[in-house]
Amino acid sequence: MLGVFGRVSRVRELGLEPDVVYVGLDRVNRFAEGVVPLLWVPKTSELEEGVVDAYGRRHLFAFGNSGCIANPRVVGRALKAVERVFELGFRRVMLDAIRLPSPVNGLLFLTTCFCSHSLELCPELGYLRNRVRAVLHSASAGDVVEVLEELAHARTAHVEYMLSVLYDMARELSVELVAAVFPYPLSRYVGQEPAVLKRYLSEVHVMLYHRCPGAACLNAELRGLTGTLNILRLGYGEIQEVIRSITGLELGVKEIAELDNGIALEHVEKLMDINRSIYGDAFTPILWLDDEVAPRLKRYLKKHRRIDVFAPLDRYHQAGLSDT
Repeated sequence: MLGVFGRVSRVRELGLEPDVVYVGLDRVNRFAEGVVPLLWVPKTSELEEGVVDAYGRRHLFAFGNSGCIANPRVVGRALKAVERVFELGFRRVMLDAIRLPSPVNGLLFLTTCFCSHSLELCPELGYLRNRVRAVLHSASAGDVVEVLEELAHARTAHVEYMLSVLYDMARELSVELVAAVFPYPLSRYVGQEPAVLKRYLSEVHVMLYHRCPGAACLNAELRGLTGTLNILRLGYGEIQEVIRSITGLELGVKEIAELDNGIALEHVEKLMDINRSIYGDAFTPILWLDDEVAPRLKRYLKKHRRIDVFAPLDRYHQAGLSDT
């Protein structure tokens, strides 16, 4: 089974026909067979709904279009969107960006969220805020990983809260929830703990983008992480240690220096196997369809029950597309 985000014609050029096409809910006006609406969960343009860093400053993350998933207004809009999916006649929705900031958003990955709604949901964040501030002033690789582990627990609570609310409504409406998520183990650090995802989602579609410029693109996320660790004045050995700890990838110094060119598909294939072992039959990899992936696509389709591809639209760089 083949699913497509983006340009369907690119897939057809390879002699393949998609079984399903994912389309942003804001572009769906009526029911269509073979279409699954895509819901950008934390979508907002209001800064007051953004995440709050350890110094009390408010931000919109991802593509400057995302707020805190503990914020009642953000939650309320997501619930209304699931209702709209049902009213249009669909019985499945793809959730996107059900998370908190990732490495591509720089220091926000280490410093959010401490808004009043987050503090109410996870009171332990009150203590952790001071710990984050201390790490920003003086840190080792161990300190960074330790703080990220503590933040991961709070972020998991955020994701589970949003998922549980959406799940309750979706179950009432007989709408199936599936989601596009980060690959494990990096997923843990944005709040996407596999045990939680499996509890609420019938399918887990894991974004394994080897070469692209934005959020959820592995090379861009690793480049953002490396930049943050450079700001914290960590050396290359320590940077490699943090990357290994939170992504499961062993990257050489040359690979880190050349992240703008993408990461090797061998790294993607390793993560594909890891995530398949975690999610089992619920697992679907999402691959970035370029000239490097295209020749391998039929082989991947034979190995996996389902495959999704992101076939980038023209002018992707200017479009500000979502995680998927």
